[in-house]
Amino acid sequence: MVPCCCGGVDRRAFLTAILGAIGAACAGPTASGTSRRVDGLMTQAESALRDSPVVDLHSHPGRFILTRVGEVPRSALTEMAGGGVDAAFFAAVGDLPVIRREANGIRNFRDPEPHELYRSGLAQVERVVARAKTGELTLIREPGDVAAARSAGRRAALLALEGGDGLEGRPERVREFFALGVRSIQLVHYRINELGDIQTDQPRHGGLTTRGADVVAEMNRLGVVVDGAHADAATLRAILAASRTPIVVSHTGPWRVRRFRRHLDDDLLKAVAAQGGVVGIWPLAQPGSSIDGFLAELEYVRQLIGIDHVGFGTDMTGMADSTSIPSYLDFKPVPAALLARGFSEDDLRKLLGGNVLRVMEAVAAARTTT
Repeated sequence: MVPCCCGGVDRRAFLTAILGAIGAACAGPTASGTSRRVDGLMTQAESALRDSPVVDLHSHPGRFILTRVGEVPRSALTEMAGGGVDAAFFAAVGDLPVIRREANGIRNFRDPEPHELYRSGLAQVERVVARAKTGELTLIREPGDVAAARSAGRRAALLALEGGDGLEGRPERVREFFALGVRSIQLVHYRINELGDIQTDQPRHGGLTTRGADVVAEMNRLGVVVDGAHADAATLRAILAASRTPIVVSHTGPWRVRRFRRHLDDDLLKAVAAQGGVVGIWPLAQPGSSIDGFLAELEYVRQLIGIDHVGFGTDMTGMADSTSIPSYLDFKPVPAALLARGFSEDDLRKLLGGNVLRVMEAVAAARTTT
């Protein structure tokens, strides 16, 4: 969901900014020399995109048809293909009926009715499952499904819950959502639920609850990726302690670079990496920020915890006008911009999808269900 009412950037401004960043890094004494260096970076980036899957750790393209004021409706899946994104974690919003954006951000404004959030989560998941049945996309049930979909030229979706609210604290609900195809659960979102506390409200539980720990254990047993995004520091540390497998924090950023309440301090970033996990860096736009801020945050986290633990989580369509990457169509030049900042092709392969696939494989290999 959109974290705030900050202004984003339009496509023209984005392309101007990112191409300017690439050009500045390649600047030389002659225009022709600069142009050759830019072309070389774009070729390297295309090679990295061609050789390995690109997987977004967090998105909201469940609507599939994106409508922007003054534009013709476009398909999210078509945009993924155009931007070179092979797969994305498609998030159903667990607390959707009971949250709303207000002047100071998104908040839980009322209590849910009995089973309301369970029914809402099911409906959101079932909409994506229905589109998969038409052959429009592949549902990722096993890590190898990403490569298979890529070979077939189809976009892939890993079904995820953004907020375990629909579980209502019941581990058996994990099995129900798993049977539908859900392979990642973010325990909390903008509502303090039965599982733990959140970053954007005063804590009530003091961390992960007993039921939260039971849900993590059931996720580990089934082979579901644990997502610690939106969890406050005490809850995130308890999630790490409870999980037998590496976790992801699908969309966040470094607090040291930008002091935003959804970001993590260095110690938490290191704790996720120490357990083999992956941190998805989030292209959040705030007044005065640009694509350079997103690139700088990626670079900071790479240096802090190592390239093996960094990914990207765009929150596509969920962030509306608060993103520094306007659409998946605009994602394609991002790898070239990272090369211009000193990332290697191998770094790109890890960041763009290799690290996420490694976590997915580790989680699947650790499952104990028969």
